[in-house]
Amino acid sequence: MTPTIVLRRMPAWIVNGITVTLGLALVQLSIGFVAGAAAAQTAIATAVCASLADVVTTTARVARRVFVASVASTLASVLFLAARPFDALQIPAAALIVFAAMLMLSWGPKAGTGAFAAALSLVFAMSLPASEPLRWDHVAWGLVGSAGYWLWAVVTAWLLQPTWRNFSLAATAEGEARLVAAIAAQLRRPSELIWQSGVLDEETALADRFQVARDLVFANDRGPSARRETALLLHLTDLRDLAMASKEAPAQLTTEREAELSADVLDGIAAALRAAAMALHTGSAFRPDPAAEAALQKPLDELAQSTGAERCNALLRSQLELLRAIERLLDPAEAVHLTCKRADLRRYISPDEWLWSSVAANLHPGTPVFRHAARTAVTAALGYAVAQALAWTLHPQWIVLTIVAVMQGSLAQTLLRRNARVLGTLAGCVAVLALTAVSPSALFLSGSFLIASGIAHAFFPVRYAVTAGAAAVMAVLQAHLAVPDGGFSTLERFGDTIAGALLGWAATYVLPIWERRNLPAVLQQATVALRAYAAEATALREADGPSAPRFARQRAYDALRAVSAIRTRSLSEPEDVRVPVPQLTLWLSAAYGLMSHLSNLRLSLTLHASEQGVPGFAAAMAEASKALDASLAGLDAAAGRIAAPALAVLPHLDARVQRALDEAVRVAAQKLQIEALV
Repeated sequence: MTPTIVLRRMPAWIVNGITVTLGLALVQLSIGFVAGAAAAQTAIATAVCASLADVVTTTARVARRVFVASVASTLASVLFLAARPFDALQIPAAALIVFAAMLMLSWGPKAGTGAFAAALSLVFAMSLPASEPLRWDHVAWGLVGSAGYWLWAVVTAWLLQPTWRNFSLAATAEGEARLVAAIAAQLRRPSELIWQSGVLDEETALADRFQVARDLVFANDRGPSARRETALLLHLTDLRDLAMASKEAPAQLTTEREAELSADVLDGIAAALRAAAMALHTGSAFRPDPAAEAALQKPLDELAQSTGAERCNALLRSQLELLRAIERLLDPAEAVHLTCKRADLRRYISPDEWLWSSVAANLHPGTPVFRHAARTAVTAALGYAVAQALAWTLHPQWIVLTIVAVMQGSLAQTLLRRNARVLGTLAGCVAVLALTAVSPSALFLSGSFLIASGIAHAFFPVRYAVTAGAAAVMAVLQAHLAVPDGGFSTLERFGDTIAGALLGWAATYVLPIWERRNLPAVLQQATVALRAYAAEATALREADGPSAPRFARQRAYDALRAVSAIRTRSLSEPEDVRVPVPQLTLWLSAAYGLMSHLSNLRLSLTLHASEQGVPGFAAAMAEASKALDASLAGLDAAAGRIAAPALAVLPHLDARVQRALDEAVRVAAQKLQIEALV
């Protein structure tokens, strides 16, 4: 089996972890060969900090993010080492550095790795012997380590771009299979709210995968595979919309048998999507399974005989047609035709700006970023001061690392980090004892440190407990390699993790910003985005080119994802400050249903554009557009029904308009209930 085949069979996060480990090893070995072990130890510390930002994304983004992490980590270590000779400045300097690091989150989630890189660099600087002053030759070797890793990260990111794009498409197809399977489960139990919640959770997770794929695929406009990858992602997007429309099937089905048949079809589509995802991930040729296709066709044929399930059957067949189109695109010989301009698709790429104005906007005590930065800085400084005062604490810097890692922007995230950190650190301490029993040599421990760095990096996006365990190995080994006479303080490492986790958890309740405070504004933004997409979906003109409805649709999905994230995070908050979860779940269900109906409506208008010239059709669509806008705005509850015979010129168009209006009324009604409760 060739290395390429082995690579393609691994998840993206494992491949990323392997490349990070190899890059760190290359930096340490090359600098060690040229300048000795001391210079290599200094360089590897900064390289590890820089490597945190080396994630699965485009080459340009990797270059920017690793550079930011390198600069932030270098500044953090230099500032602390410059202040350390003055006892009165140590704790204030540590607090200021942590505050500045957390303030980097003003640039959004993309700056999270840079912020933690600065905090980790601070901890590494604290680990140096107190007698060791700030030496500019050490700073220089640290810069060499960062620069060396930056070069490695950029080169490997460029080489792995085709792999990352295939992996992201495979992950999107797999996530869509999970969503379709969840919708099938809901069809079988339409009255149980838990299955609606499951669909919303899968939709939120899929939205994240779609954004990763858009950032990678739409940024690539060169090479023979670019058009095929773009077409695949667009087809997956359209299939997602049709799948979400299937949630409304229970209202159109009259018997349990029809619901069971529809669910069987969706399960078959989910299985086919998983097979397509496997082919994309491994790069193997896709071979349709005739038996699976026959099994998928059987319930469709039975549904076709039921007059009450005509619309549902048509929707399922549309999904099946899109699935076949996706399967055909897996064949390199298949011709690819794009219905939109590639330049327009760049609007769907998430911004990657690093503006100082974003930081300035958060220099206010009322903003969530400022409060989080202040809480974390004060807590870290307090923990460091207490740890320094305790006679048995040899590594007071470890509690700073735990506090920064545990404290997150919301209580839900903090609780997850707290539990994973404690369990992971316990496992990591046991691993250190096992490693030292194998061999206490510096060479073996240095190699173990590098491997732990790669494991911590790889598992961060999928299982933080493993990352915490590897981080514990790194912390103990780094402290030992910096001061070999200090031994292996595994018991202290676990104790400071318990103390730091509890302290960080308690500090989350200081100056809290509960999710219900942000809910009205986020809900209003989602309503505006829904109204914009409703206007685009019902328009008979292409105002800004073929991709205008797609752009409005993506903005609406992003807004719904933000609302769904609030709902998920609020479940961990105290009950008396929690958002109204049942009402918000119903609002999300109605909003996603509206999105599906609008997408189907837009598809009908596009497919039957030549039939729209009949008298009164344009006026009828304008009336429908106004009614949708009024319903969503909550201005006219009676706008949910319109009489427009001209809409009957297109098959099922009148029914689709009415269903969209019904969902718009539900969205507005649920919004009013939520606003009354918060």
